[in-house]
Amino acid sequence: MPKHTPIKFETSFDPKLHKLLLQSIRESKYAKNALNATLTLAALGGILSLGVLAPNALSGISKIFDLTGKEQRRRYNYLWRGFHELRRSQSFEFIEEKGGYNVFRPTFLGKKKIKRLVFDELQIQTPNKWNGKWSLVIFDIPKALHKKRDSFRRKLKEMDFYQCQKSVWVHPFPCVEEIEFVKEMLGVGPFVKIFSIDKMTDGKVLYNFGNLLKKIV
Repeated sequence: MPKHTPIKFETSFDPKLHKLLLQSIRESKYAKNALNATLTLAALGGILSLGVLAPNALSGISKIFDLTGKEQRRRYNYLWRGFHELRRSQSFEFIEEKGGYNVFRPTFLGKKKIKRLVFDELQIQTPNKWNGKWSLVIFDIPKALHKKRDSFRRKLKEMDFYQCQKSVWVHPFPCVEEIEFVKEMLGVGPFVKIFSIDKMTDGKVLYNFGNLLKKIV
């Protein structure tokens, strides 16, 4: 295996994005894609070397990054290929050589790719204990923005919201940060509102989420 100078990633993302990123990748779907795995490592300020692949923030998904022996070498090569391809596409830029590392940071294009990764994998996190409140999302996106409206509706389905009416969707768990992020990504902020309600009387909604709620109530 060729020996490479270790790569250190400099990141300046909003802490909220870090939180959503960690939340989005815990199911590890992204691990099947070298580009997404490398983007994740970069977004969290990780290190790409044979001995150290990620900061402590990734301890919750150690099965992906915290490896030993042959598997560690395979993962290192996997991530290195992802980094090399992303650099060629100008998703990373070299900053400096410091402390034995080549320091890189995501470019504007790289940041867009990271946000898109979060968007694609984003799900509503199941809390350890339910607070009994329901999240209600209502939107009125103009026909002129029908593509964005369709994308917003599709993302709500992916995040397991239940459609009560044409533009009224509900979920039992807190999701303000997730919806705010989706609104920003799609540019539909002025047309979407989210409410927290104390009681749900719609039998179809209760039935739809019944099994999920039984696990934590």
